[in-house]
Amino acid sequence: MHSNMVKLYDTLGDYFIFDSKTVSIEEFFGDLNNFRTLFLEAVKENNKRKEMEEKTRRAKLAKEKAEQEKLERQKKKKQLININREGDETGVMDNLLEALQSGAAFRDRRKRIPRNPDNRRAPLERSRSRHNGAVSSK
Repeated sequence: MHSNMVKLYDTLGDYFIFDSKTVSIEEFFGDLNNFRTLFLEAVKENNKRKEMEEKTRRAKLAKEKAEQEKLERQKKKKQLININREGDETGVMDNLLEALQSGAAFRDRRKRIPRNPDNRRAPLERSRSRHNGAVSSK
């Protein structure tokens, strides 16, 4: 059994090109285990790096898409504003209906009209039947 193991170790030395007489079995397998551990760590790091690159790529695409949609909304809004300036009244109803359906007519409310404080309800006044803990008699 021992001679068979030594023979197989010599074959491993020939395969991995090391002198099986100078390198002990424990040292060889220890180095092989270290290589395996470092290799698996490198694979994990590469996968993490690829995931991060994919994540940043998707975030960049989403940002570009949002920017493009924003520009398109601004362009549509300007078209609605410029309809009356040009004097061209063809398609006015179509554009207005489209603005109402898309919600563009309701966006960009920068200033809200404050409520008139005079229109608030006056607080209800209650008549108290007790005054300082004493019951009043009427």
